[in-house]
Amino acid sequence: MLANQAPSPSQTDVLICLDNQQVASRIGTVLSQQGLTVLTIPTTGLQEWFEPNGCQLVVTHTAMIGQVRSRLNLPVVNIEAFIFDRPEHTTEGAARQFDGDAFVKRVFLVMNGGQRRAS
Repeated sequence: MLANQAPSPSQTDVLICLDNQQVASRIGTVLSQQGLTVLTIPTTGLQEWFEPNGCQLVVTHTAMIGQVRSRLNLPVVNIEAFIFDRPEHTTEGAARQFDGDAFVKRVFLVMNGGQRRAS
């Protein structure tokens, strides 16, 4: 589910905490296609967020990892770890590329590991 459908906390598998709502929506779509329920919040909304029942991880970016870890006892997947420069980039196409397959594999690896951070 995407943020505009506002799943209840018990239905949320993955919390996406990104300010770029276009990117958050795309990530949410990718994860939803894999059968996961997602909720997106802007990084400014993190302080008001509570850890939902059933939520297994948070997807965010490097600058937010510390805040997420201090606020929520959930594993974090850093979206930036899956964005690569394209060495063959010239004037056409995007200079950077998102490795969606590796991202989805990592999300499921973390979820199946079931490890939470120590408090």
